[in-house]
Amino acid sequence: MPCGRRSKVSQEFDLSALKDSLGGGKLKALVVCLSHSWGGLEQVAANDAFDAGACGLDVKVMCLEGTPIHEAVAHRKEVSALPLNFRPRDYFDFRLKAELARLFTEGVNLVHTHQTSLLGSIIPWVWWHPRVSVIASRHIMNNHDKRNFFHRAIYRRLDSLVVMSQTLRRNVLDTHPLRDRQVKVINLGLDFTKFDPDKVNPAPVRARWKADDDTTVIGLVGRIDPAKGQASFIKAAAGLMKNFHSGEKLKFVMVGEETLGRASVHLNELKEMVQQFRLEESVIFDGYQKNIPEIMSAFDILVMPSRQEAFGLVAIEAMAMECPVVISSGGSAAEIVGNEEYGLLVYPNDAFDLQRQLRKLLDNPQLRREMGLKGRAHVRASYDRRMRLMRTLEVYERSIRRRGNL
Repeated sequence: MPCGRRSKVSQEFDLSALKDSLGGGKLKALVVCLSHSWGGLEQVAANDAFDAGACGLDVKVMCLEGTPIHEAVAHRKEVSALPLNFRPRDYFDFRLKAELARLFTEGVNLVHTHQTSLLGSIIPWVWWHPRVSVIASRHIMNNHDKRNFFHRAIYRRLDSLVVMSQTLRRNVLDTHPLRDRQVKVINLGLDFTKFDPDKVNPAPVRARWKADDDTTVIGLVGRIDPAKGQASFIKAAAGLMKNFHSGEKLKFVMVGEETLGRASVHLNELKEMVQQFRLEESVIFDGYQKNIPEIMSAFDILVMPSRQEAFGLVAIEAMAMECPVVISSGGSAAEIVGNEEYGLLVYPNDAFDLQRQLRKLLDNPQLRREMGLKGRAHVRASYDRRMRLMRTLEVYERSIRRRGNL
């Protein structure tokens, strides 16, 4: 077996050993996600907690009362929900201090926050609890230098910072007062029993969009937000429809809704753009959808034209369903599509470049099929949910062992 590769049997054995090592009350984890949204960050936080809890480990999830993540965890048997009726400040929040003190008394020995902004109200209260581990996950790129006195004190007490790509790892090491050994890369993971093109029937979804077998569906999945590039998507659609080939049938589908709890006019702006370009028959706003495997299988091409993404979860979801992708360069895009074997890159905010790359795929169905097959193989090899769980539990084990809890 090549060096650095493990067999599936070996992986399962290691996961079983980790369950035994952390079980029996030795790990009492508190996962913190105080967000009003329900996007990639929140779904990753919830799914990671569910997976750890499904191993029989003691996992509590602290969230804001009445938010989507609260609704997601409230009735799950794998975890315990701890809803807060207040939003803590980012620094030195004394109400959060009281909550943490109670939980430490009850035996919580590891805190894992998915928002690094909360470290200023978590770290100060664990200084006097040396046996409590603190893990943070960073889901977005950082554009500010945080190597100052305050952040040095905060990050010195952090056991590990978890990121989802090598690109994000380089970013945080360049901008944070972190030691190399503190930053751990754990790839995102998919459940391939769900993301399996052989188990999904896309026909009902395509019928809802009025897309027959001869129609090419180009889709975008993401929160309705200027940063997600929906405006560039509509402009590219307008260009393609203006210069479409004889007999060509195209549909452009946007799946997603505006951030819950935030007033925004962007959705109305996008609908006005569709009217201005006279694309009402070609562009579909399909709102928020839960059946993502079916959605991705119903697309012929996925577009991800965001201004900047630390990592494109929806891209690997599409690739898992053998759907070729066109995504903005920057962030971790190169890690996702390789040397454009698994998808194509475009310049952010460049509708003309997006139109050009889409035309390339529209004119070459064989290239689309090859990219789809290669993309699924790449995702299967690199982004397995069980492997993500194992790597996360390894970080947990090392951390609590270092602090004398094993």
